[in-house]
Amino acid sequence: MNEITQGMPIFCADGIQHGTVVEIDRDYIRMRLPDDTRDHFIPLDTVAHVEDAVHLKLNHHDLLATL
Repeated sequence: MNEITQGMPIFCADGIQHGTVVEIDRDYIRMRLPDDTRDHFIPLDTVAHVEDAVHLKLNHHDLLATL
């Protein structure tokens, strides 16, 4: 997943932007929500594909259940 870079937006499968990439931390994307100073971690195996943004396999509701 070396194509994932800091500052990339993260989109859920239903098109909702979830946050932005802080860094890759082992098997996780460390990310931050727009109005939150805490980091959150998303497993790399939830990534569907990467283009100009990170696109997840999970919809927003399912992603929130994993955090």
